Amino acid sequence: MRRNSVLGPAGVTVAACLALSACSGSSGSPIATGTAPAATPSVGVGSSAAPSDSAPADGGSGGSTGATSATGATGGSGGATGATTAAAGPAACTGSQITVGHGGGEGAAGHLAVVLTFTNWTDHPCTLHGYPGVAGLDSADRQVVQARRTLRGMMGGAAPGATHAPTVLVPAHGVVSARVEASDVPQGGATACPTYAGLLVTPPGTRTSTRLVADVQLPGCAGLEVHPVVAGTTGNQD
Repeated sequence: MRRNSVLGPAGVTVAACLALSACSGSSGSPIATGTAPAATPSVGVGSSAAPSDSAPADGGSGGSTGATSATGATGGSGGATGATTAAAGPAACTGSQITVGHGGGEGAAGHLAVVLTFTNWTDHPCTLHGYPGVAGLDSADRQVVQARRTLRGMMGGAAPGATHAPTVLVPAHGVVSARVEASDVPQGGATACPTYAGLLVTPPGTRTSTRLVADVQLPGCAGLEVHPVVAGTTGNQD
């Protein structure tokens, strides 16, 4: 039976662009198309990063497209026998298979990171490839910034030296993750930074978005930066 919500690990709240602390519980409501249950993640912003291998994020409209495995060709005509067909691998995850949440966060040298989690609540494995769509929301729940897509930032991301985003298997009832980065260091002589009251997160290859506004607040001194989905629950491949 499909669950209506996902209670992820402790959330992360960054108040006044200065502190990063854990809080429990999360809430979100899916929007756009698709029927994925609501959940609760968080996002982050810019830092030094490896070259990007994907177009800029489009926030609530969805991340990079998923990958599916192709079947092998069958034998030819004219009496050929014994042809074999390669077994197809798991298909790309759909929005109705994945719920979005958030895990722990950390900070260092003015950079903050929050882990976004993607849970396959079904009994069938699937794959995710690329970057989540992530948008920063203001207090009126409006999208005010789209996270830049980079392979890796100061707070982690794809494996060091990676040249492209991986395709990740999400086991039945399994969890994979991605990191969002932010900065609380004012840029260009500014004395204050905006604060994003929440995030709108769309799993790669889907159009099902989840608002995370209850306990997700991040500073926006350098915008937001999102890294690709990777295996595991930390959003980082060392």
